Amino acid sequence: MPTVLLLHASTHGHTSRIAARIADVLAAEGIRVDARTAPLGGADPSPRNYDAVIVGASIHAGHHQKAIVAWARRHHTTLAARPSAFFSVCLTAADDTEESRAATRRYLDEFVEATGWTPARATTFAGAIQYREYDFATRLLVRLLMRKGGHPTDTSRDHDYTDWDAVEQFARECAGLLTTAPA
Repeated sequence: MPTVLLLHASTHGHTSRIAARIADVLAAEGIRVDARTAPLGGADPSPRNYDAVIVGASIHAGHHQKAIVAWARRHHTTLAARPSAFFSVCLTAADDTEESRAATRRYLDEFVEATGWTPARATTFAGAIQYREYDFATRLLVRLLMRKGGHPTDTSRDHDYTDWDAVEQFARECAGLLTTAPA
């Protein structure tokens, strides 16, 4: 049974929910998943110990989490020799405009440039407005930004923009990387 490292960073928990859905799909495909959340507290899993690697991070203040970027940079050579994939979670992806598509593409390009790793598969999922997870100051700032952009400002609930079917399709494509990898 192949084993996949599924390493991700999540600031408010939504990227963790996406990683969990990916893990569920992989497990249903008969793949063992070692799911880990960065920062790793001194642990540094090596990609060479896995048949494939999936990495995920969300965008906050215009950047992916530093722990994921640093880990991928440290292991970029080994990652390049394995079936690998990267997913980015970004609220900008919820807008179906040329400008938002360019922004999400730029985030992926900046990740590749910062790490030196070009994954075999990379995608961006729309995130969520998680008002109930935010502290008061963050909730206020996000609400102001959402009002300006014409998005929901009801802070009594969260607003999920993730295309969960696309998440499951990405997971199946990642499983397919294992069957097409050279022996």
